[in-house]
Amino acid sequence: MRNKSFKYKMILKKIKLLFTIAILFGLFQSKPVYSQEMDTTDIRRIMLEGIENMEEGNFRSAIELFDRGKDKLNRLAIKIDEHNADIVRSLELTRRAENLIDQNDFEGALDLLTEAIQLDNNNIEAYKFRGSVRLVLEEQKSRRRSRDYIGLLNDYTNAIRITDRRIDRTPRRSQERAELEKEKAKILINRAYVKMQSRRTASFHSAIDDYTEAIRHDDQNWDGYLGRAVAYNNIGQYSREIRDYLKAVDLIEEYNHPLTDDEWADMYLRIALAYANNRDSRNAFIYAEKSYNLGNLEAESIMDRNRP
Repeated sequence: MRNKSFKYKMILKKIKLLFTIAILFGLFQSKPVYSQEMDTTDIRRIMLEGIENMEEGNFRSAIELFDRGKDKLNRLAIKIDEHNADIVRSLELTRRAENLIDQNDFEGALDLLTEAIQLDNNNIEAYKFRGSVRLVLEEQKSRRRSRDYIGLLNDYTNAIRITDRRIDRTPRRSQERAELEKEKAKILINRAYVKMQSRRTASFHSAIDDYTEAIRHDDQNWDGYLGRAVAYNNIGQYSREIRDYLKAVDLIEEYNHPLTDDEWADMYLRIALAYANNRDSRNAFIYAEKSYNLGNLEAESIMDRNRP
C-alpha cells in the first residue's frame, strides 16, 4: 500500500512538472494574442482541477480533465501559429508598400497597408506609413476644404497607442525603451504636423501639445522644436518661436546634420521674421543678413526695415 501511495505521488509530481512546463514555455513565450490570456487561465484551471481529482483518487475524472486541457492547449497552439503567420504576412505587405511609396504608387501602397493592418492591428509601421500615404493623397486634392485629415490622425493615434503599450512593458532605462520613446516622438511629430493642416487655432494648440510630448520623449530630435516653432508662430507666441528655432539650430550643428545653403537661408529667414515680429530689430537684421548672404533675396526687405 505504501509503495502504491509513493508511486501515485511520483506520478503526481511528474504531471505537475509537465503541465507547469507546458503552460510556462508552450504558452507564455508568445505575446498575448486574441483571448490567449483567458484561454491559458481556463487551461490552468482545468489542469489544477485534474490534479485535485488525482490527489483525491478520482483517476478517471482526472484523466478526462487532463485530456480536455490537452485538447485546449493544442487548439491554442494552432491559434498562436496562425496569428504568427498573419504577423509575418503583415510585415511582408508593409515592406512591399514601402517599395511602392518609393515609386510614388501611393494608391497601391494604401491598399497593401490596409491589408497589413487587417492581418495585424499591432503593426506600428503599417499605421505610420498609411498615415503618411493618406497625407500625400489628401494634399494632392486641389481644394483644401475637400481634404480629410481625420483618418490620418487615427492612424498616428493607433501607432502611438501601440507604442505606449510596448513602452509600458519595457524596463526603465533600457536601450529598448529609449528606442521606443524615440519612435513615439517621431509619430507624435507626424501627428502634430497633420493637426496643423486644418489651420485652426485649437489645432495649433493641440499640435503644440504633441510637439512638447515628443520633445519630452526625445529632446535631441530637432524636428520637434522646428515644428513647435511653426505652431507658436501661428498663434503669435514669437518669443517661444525664437527659442525653439535657436534650440533646433543648436542641435543641427551639434549633430552635424547636413543642410543645404538654401535650407539654412530659409531657417535664418524664419528666425529673422520671428525676431521682427517680437520687435527685436537688432537680431532681426542679423539673421536676415545671414539669410541674404546665403542667397535668399527675400531677406533684403527685412534687412531694410530693421537696419541699425
